[in-house]
Parts: sequence; structure tokens; C-alpha cells
Amino acid sequence: MSYPEYPQFSGIAPYYDTLMQGVPYQSWVRYLERLLSARCVSPRRALDLACGTGTVAEMLAEKGYAVVGVDLSEAMVAEARRKAARRGLAIAYYVQDAALLDLPEAPFDLCISLFDSLNYIVQPERLARAVQRVYAHLSPGGLFIFDINAEFALKNNFFDQDNMLSRARLRYSWKSEYDPQTRLCRVHMRFFLRDRNGVDQEFRETHVQFAYREEEIREMLIGAGFEQIETLHAYTFKPVRPDTDRIFFIAQRPA
Repeated sequence: MSYPEYPQFSGIAPYYDTLMQGVPYQSWVRYLERLLSARCVSPRRALDLACGTGTVAEMLAEKGYAVVGVDLSEAMVAEARRKAARRGLAIAYYVQDAALLDLPEAPFDLCISLFDSLNYIVQPERLARAVQRVYAHLSPGGLFIFDINAEFALKNNFFDQDNMLSRARLRYSWKSEYDPQTRLCRVHMRFFLRDRNGVDQEFRETHVQFAYREEEIREMLIGAGFEQIETLHAYTFKPVRPDTDRIFFIAQRPA
């Protein structure tokens, strides 16, 4: 029996917020504000790069930021636009490749990219170009704050999970495989959506991430012109450790 196989973040887009309902977005935004406070900056114009369905962009807009969101997935951006329209939020959303970023609202005081989104740019040269495009879109003194899955997480199967024993309408089973030679992690995702008749409809997506190392991204940031680069063990102010699964980067365009 065959099942629909969708590109990354396409088939799941209409159900993504249901899938992510346990994600502590509010805590992420509080951590972001702590990072900004530590740098003694108060940005007002923010770019959410790889914004997904716009949940964080909406939170920033509600805090008074002028927000623009960008994502490569048309399906995810469609959901973000629908949500913003329903809530009456003036957030501009674009479907663009980060390596070709070109937004009329630039420059921004802040660019964020959360939830290991940049790991999905699996070609290092394209990530380097994306970093350069972010730099070009920031005003002097602007900050670039983002996180990545560390290699420790990908090679130790942190993606493996399921909720198949739950009674949720959307259930899933994810199995990852990491190749240390290519540093690519493929996550085979199976989703089961229960219809009105109580019958499960299965569909699948395969997601791919690249295991970037801290020093590699630091070199990209320096090459683009960023300064005052800081790396942190995620959601803390502690330095990165060998067992860090998620790394936060803070970099600044010189003033």
C-alpha cells in the first residue's frame, strides 16, 4: 500500500500548530528578550527567518515589534498569513530562499531564526550566502540571533519520537538516521490523521538536516562581517559543552 509522500513542511503545514502545541514558544520569546537585554539593545523592527506558521512572529508583533516573516515553504507561509489575517496582525510574510533574501522592508534591527531552522540548509555554501544576506538586511548595530541542532543531537537520534499510544487526532512516528561521513540526518516522519469516521489517513515527509559545527558557523559569521559573536548552551547563559544538543548564536553587525 502506498502513502502520500510530501516535501518538507508541506503536507504537515495545516496541522503544524497542532503538532507543536506542546512547544514552549512563550519561553523562547522570554529567552530572546533576556539575550537582547544582556546586549542592552531594544530593537523594534524584526525579521523572523524560517518563520514557519508565524507563531513567534505573532508574539513579537503583540509586543510591539514591526515584524516580517520569511519561509521557503509556501504551505507554511499560507498558514502564517491565514493566522495573521484572522487575528488582525499586520505581519508581512514572504516565500523566499534565505540564500536569496531580498526584502523591501529592510533594514531590520533584529533577525531571528529559531527551532534549528538553519540546519535545513544542508549545503554549507548556501548557508554562508544566507548569513551574508541577513547581514545585508540588518541596520548598523543590528543583531542576528539563531539556534542550531548540534551534531551531538543529530548523531544521538534526538529526533526519534512518537505519540502512537495517544488518542490525539494527529499521531506520528519519527525515525532518524545520521551519516557521520556526510553529516546529514534524515528523519523519516509518518503522520496519522484521524478523519470524521475514525479512520486514520497516513501521510509521510522526510526531513533532512546538516550537522554544522560551532566553529564552521562562526567562520561564516565572521566572513559576512559580523562581530561580537557569542555562542551559548541553549536557553542558558552558559558556554557550549561537548554534550550541548542545541547552540544559540548571537552576532552583531558593527555599528
